[in-house]
Amino acid sequence: MRETELTELAGQQEYESLKEELGRKLDETSENFVVIGYILKQVRDKCMYLHENFKDINDFGLRVYGLSRATVSRFMNINTKFSINGNSREIKPEYKGYGRSKIQEMLNVDECDMELVTAETTVEQVKELKKVEKEQRQLEEKERDESLPLMQLSAPKESADKPVQESRDPFETLLEAFWKENMELYRSVAAGLTSPEIIAEEISPSGSRTFRNGINIIFFYEFDKGAKLRSYEKGQASITAYTYQEIMEKTQELAMEESGAVLPVEAEEQETAYEPQAPDEPQTELEEQEAPYTPIPGQTTVEDLEDVVPKGAEEPAASQCTDTDDMPASGNVVDAEYRELDIESAVESQPEYSEQQLEYSEQQPEYSEQQLDIPEQQPDAEQTCIYTDIEIKNAISYFDIEYLSRMGVQQDAIKCRNYKIALECIRRCYPSIAE
Repeated sequence: MRETELTELAGQQEYESLKEELGRKLDETSENFVVIGYILKQVRDKCMYLHENFKDINDFGLRVYGLSRATVSRFMNINTKFSINGNSREIKPEYKGYGRSKIQEMLNVDECDMELVTAETTVEQVKELKKVEKEQRQLEEKERDESLPLMQLSAPKESADKPVQESRDPFETLLEAFWKENMELYRSVAAGLTSPEIIAEEISPSGSRTFRNGINIIFFYEFDKGAKLRSYEKGQASITAYTYQEIMEKTQELAMEESGAVLPVEAEEQETAYEPQAPDEPQTELEEQEAPYTPIPGQTTVEDLEDVVPKGAEEPAASQCTDTDDMPASGNVVDAEYRELDIESAVESQPEYSEQQLEYSEQQPEYSEQQLDIPEQQPDAEQTCIYTDIEIKNAISYFDIEYLSRMGVQQDAIKCRNYKIALECIRRCYPSIAE
């Protein structure tokens, strides 16, 4: 009786045809996963597996095609999620061209997050999204547990005087974390030296990039598509779209220099190691030493220098001291003069290099006078400034980093000095902002 009823539902010929087609689709592209799932659902819903006395659709898939129970279920779920109307042979247009691995990973992505995944999104990026969803579910479970009456009674009471911390904008927090890992590009964006199109190309050259900060994740697409932020706050997950113009504007509002993010640790070390020192004022050994100098055994003495130091050379040095109490020991004075002669001889051995140094140092007073004149010529520069405080801070940050990077590797001395001059000018014109 049962066989007669099954024959009325579906003929043997249709069954054999579906079996043959299913075998072919298993060997074809990933888009046919939808078709495979559809055929399996047809065999299941019409009980066609009973033609060969299989117990159910899982027994049919295992004995005929070697498909495990999990694989059979996955194929049918793929058809339900990605086919037109949830039960057809045609894949939804927005999912055409997706790879087999990505389709399988997307199977467990929440429906509300499906819009984040595009054809350019990689399997690894889909996995990152699933990690965020998993963390959200764990956080929601924790929040539910803490909201139970017994848990609230056992929890320590918060002090009424304790200030309530205001939650920051998740977009701002995530951007700040992203730029800390991409400082070179941040300096260009913060200083306004690039455009939204270039930012999109630098951040997402392949058309898809993700960055996760805790439970929040952002998807960067190509320039026309912008970016989408998935954030979770106060028990609610939301997706917000941003253009690269908005990303640039938000970046320029960040005061990252206040948290020390603009100046990496390496740059601070370079600043300490290579900071140029101003030339010391001429000093005599008398000012540096309180006790008479005692030569070390084997050191050159006055007698050894009779043929080097002209006779009477030590007398002018001694004659300059008018106070008899300040007169140093003779050996000390001669030793100091000997070192001075040694320095002069070293300079004479490199005349070209010394002349360049002297010529460069002669140009320095001109820059210094210009710097000193700036506040006097423009006493009301801060009051009439056409730039915002953020723009001025970003300019200081940019020139400071460029100056330190060139000074650290000791390259391009002229450009390094120009950056230093620009920094001094800005800081003199806007002292209150520069602080």
